[in-house]
Amino acid sequence: MSKTMNRGQGDEMLMERTLKAKADQTTAVIVVGTDGTARLRAEADRVAKIKAAGVPPEQCGPEVPSAPARGAVRISNPRELVPGTTDKYQHAGWQKRSVMHRCDVFDTMRAQALNAHVKVKAKNKEAVFEEPFNAGQVSMARHYAGLYEGLQSGDLRGTSYGERVSGGGGGVDAVVLRLAARQEFEALERKVGRGVAMPMRKVRPSKRGAGRVCKMISDLDAVRAVCLLGLSMSEVLRKYDWTVSSRNSAALRAALRDALDRMQGYGV
Repeated sequence: MSKTMNRGQGDEMLMERTLKAKADQTTAVIVVGTDGTARLRAEADRVAKIKAAGVPPEQCGPEVPSAPARGAVRISNPRELVPGTTDKYQHAGWQKRSVMHRCDVFDTMRAQALNAHVKVKAKNKEAVFEEPFNAGQVSMARHYAGLYEGLQSGDLRGTSYGERVSGGGGGVDAVVLRLAARQEFEALERKVGRGVAMPMRKVRPSKRGAGRVCKMISDLDAVRAVCLLGLSMSEVLRKYDWTVSSRNSAALRAALRDALDRMQGYGV
């Protein structure tokens, strides 16, 4: 009997030591929802953050559904000229609501540049913010991406060609519009060219891949990677085995700017 008691006490002491050893570890808390679904607290918090990120801004209206897969968005207010004036504008949105746009890589790069500028501004109050890409370059990049998406999906309604499609006899045939879009897309890529821009060639081989054999990034490679694949400067450099540095990113950005300018007809 005494042996049994001693053994039981030993088991209790062993369990107590085990609990003490695990006391400093993260405790798994189970949360049970109103529908009876049980999940760990950490998982519940993760799901809650995803749902919160998908809630649309209030100024866009209550009809916009919550969509976590939508990703980051930016808000803009459509404006129109006040009748009878030449320099006054008013909100032109339906019921004064804002417009929600899904962010792309150019929005992300601009946000990153703004965050970096805030740090520079704290040290130098006279610092002036420089846009990574001007409005014309961004507009051309998005037009180029829209042509590509339309050609891949067979739907050109998102481009300027979509407005010309007609189901009646007087409309332009969809095949003709698709051919025109293909010709414009190829013409834009010809303007870019397959060469390597001077800013990229000026980077010394020792500064490109840190001892690795890296691939040269042509202008067309940069345009396709950023505009079509949505890669940032750092991601493009990694894709071609380049070292991610401020100098290499600046060279790639300059090459992409020049390519987008040529697509608009500048310097061609």
